[in-house]
Amino acid sequence: MSASTSLELSSKLFVPRERWGWEYVAPAPISAGPDANNRPVWYEPPQPDVSGWLQQLQANKAVVPKRLGIALVVSVVGLAIHPALGLVLLGAGAFFGYIQPIVLLNKKIKDIWEGARLEREAAYANYAAVHAQWEARMGAHHQAEQLRHATANLWYPISLRSGPSRIDVFGGTAAGWASLLATLGTSLLGGGGMTVVDFTERHVAGGLAALAAGRGLRTSHVSLPGDQGLGLLPDLPSEELAELLSAAVHTMRPQGDNADLRALDAELLDTVLRGLSGPPTFRRVVAGLEVLRRVHELDGSPLTTAEVTTLTRAVDVVGQGDRAQQELRFLTSTLALLATEEPEGPQAGRFDLWAVGGLSIVSTTHRQRRRKDFLDRVLFQRLLHGVRDGEASQNTTLVVAGVDHIGLVSLEELAQECRRADVRLILLLDRLRGDAQQLLGSSDSAAVLMQLGNAQDASAAAEFIGKGHKMVLSQVTRQVGATFTEGSSRSEGGNEGYSSTEGTTVSTSSSTTRGSSDTDFKTTWSRSSTRGHSTSRQESFTESRSKTWQDTANVSRAASSTDGTTEARSYEFAVEPTTIQSLPPTAFVLVETPAGGRRVVLGDCNPGVCLLDRVALQPALV
Repeated sequence: MSASTSLELSSKLFVPRERWGWEYVAPAPISAGPDANNRPVWYEPPQPDVSGWLQQLQANKAVVPKRLGIALVVSVVGLAIHPALGLVLLGAGAFFGYIQPIVLLNKKIKDIWEGARLEREAAYANYAAVHAQWEARMGAHHQAEQLRHATANLWYPISLRSGPSRIDVFGGTAAGWASLLATLGTSLLGGGGMTVVDFTERHVAGGLAALAAGRGLRTSHVSLPGDQGLGLLPDLPSEELAELLSAAVHTMRPQGDNADLRALDAELLDTVLRGLSGPPTFRRVVAGLEVLRRVHELDGSPLTTAEVTTLTRAVDVVGQGDRAQQELRFLTSTLALLATEEPEGPQAGRFDLWAVGGLSIVSTTHRQRRRKDFLDRVLFQRLLHGVRDGEASQNTTLVVAGVDHIGLVSLEELAQECRRADVRLILLLDRLRGDAQQLLGSSDSAAVLMQLGNAQDASAAAEFIGKGHKMVLSQVTRQVGATFTEGSSRSEGGNEGYSSTEGTTVSTSSSTTRGSSDTDFKTTWSRSSTRGHSTSRQESFTESRSKTWQDTANVSRAASSTDGTTEARSYEFAVEPTTIQSLPPTAFVLVETPAGGRRVVLGDCNPGVCLLDRVALQPALV
C-alpha cells in the first residue's frame, strides 16, 4: 500500500461516530415518473354527419332530367315568342334544374368536410404540442433518475441503534476479527480509550495498533509472559488478592464440581499472603504453599527467614487433613505454572491495563497449553477486578478476544461489572456452542455473527437470526408430447332412375247462332250450328344412371411442449445455515433489538470499503 493510499485510508477510518462496518444498499430502481401513466392519447374526432345532405342530393339528382326537360320545353316556347326570352328561360331552367339542386349541395357538403378537416388539424396540433411537453418532462425525469442511480451511495456505515453495553461476536477468522477491530476501533478511539485483551495468539489488534500509531495516538502493547516479566499480581490487600487467585483456579474446574473448594482455596491463599512481608509474586506464593505442605527447601528460597517462620506457625492452623493437603498440592502445581515464568531478580513495574484516550493491548502467548490457559484466567480475573474497582474510566471500550474457555459465569460477571461501570464490553468467541449459546439475546446486548464453519454452530446462529415468510419456487413442470396420425378412406356410389309419363287429352266443342232482322217491314231469320270432337295421347319414358367414387388419404403430425413453475409461501430461515458457513471473512450479520423492533443487518467490516466510490458518511435511513 502506497503512502498516499495509507494516509487516505487513515483519514477516512478515523471518524467521530461508531462504525462496525458498512452495509450495501442498492439504489432505488429508475422510476417511470409521476406522469408515466398520463401519456397524452390522440383520439380521432368523429367524421361530420352529411347523411341528410347526401339524401337530399340523391333526391335532387333523381328529378334533374325531369326538371331539365321541363326547362327545355319552356325555353323552346320562349324562343317561339322571342329569342331573348328563350335564352332567359333556358338559363333559369338550367340553374333551377341542375345548378341549384346539385352544384350548391355538393359545395355545401365539401364545405362541411373542409371545416371538419381544419378542426382536426387544429386539434392534432394541440395534441402534438401537449405530447411534446410530456416527452420533454419524461426525458428530463429519466435523465435525472439515471444520474441519481449512477451517483447514489452504495455503502452505508453501520452503527448500533439500541446502544447495548455488551456486544458478542461469534465466529470469524483472525483476518475477520482484525478487520472488525480496525474498523470499529478507529471510530471509537476519537471519543475514548480502548483496551484489547487478546487470548487468541493471532495478534488480532495489530492492524488497529498500526493505524492508531500512524495517527499519533498513544498506543501500548504488553505481551505476557514475555514483556516485563509477568507483573500480573496487582497491589491489593491479601484477602482480595486471595479471592482473585482462587477465582482463577476455580474456573479451571468443571462448573458445579466441588463449589466449596473455592472457599478453601481462598482461605489457604489468604494465609500465605498474610505471611508474606514483601510484595507478592507467584514464586513467593508457591514457596509459601510449599511451607504449608512442609516440603519447602530453604536453599535458594525467595522467602525470608521471618516469612518462613511466620508461615510455619500457620501450618497447625491450616491443618494436615487429606482435603487441605490435596488442595495445597493442587494450588502449588497450578500457581507453579506461572511461577516458572517470573525472573528470579527484582520484578518489573506493574503494567496498566487501561488506556486513557489511547489504545492498550495485552496479549498472552505460550507454547505450553496448560500454562497458557491458567495465564488467561488470571489475567481475566485481574481485568474483572479492575472493572469492579473503577480502574477503567467512562467512555472506555473493553475488547476481550478468544474467551471461549473462560466460562459463562465469569463472562456474565464481567458483563455485569462493565454495565455498572459504564464500560462498553465486546466479547469475541470462536464458536457458538455449549454455554456460549446462552449469551445470545440476553438483556442489553447485541450479537454479531461472522463465518461459522461448524454445521451446529451455523444452525444455532440461523435459529437466532430467525425465520420469515417468503415466496419460493416449489415446483417446476415440463411436459413434452408428440402425436402421429395416418389414415385413408375409399367411397363408391351410384344412382339409377327411371320415369314414365302417359296421358290422353279429349276435347269437345259446339256452338249455335241464331239471328233476325227487321228492316222496312221485311223480316229475315237465320240459324247455324257447329259440333266438334278431338282426342290426343302423349307418352314419354326417361332412364338415368350415375356412378361416383372417392379415395382419401390423410397424414398428421403434432408436437407439444409445456413449461410451468409453481411458487408457494414458506416459513424459512431469514439466513440459511449454509450461508453463514460460507460468509466471507469480513462479512457479518448484526442482530439487535432497538426501540423500533428487531433489526438484522448484513454488513462488511473490511476497512478498505471506505476507499471505494459512493460510500456514505451517514447511516442509511430506517
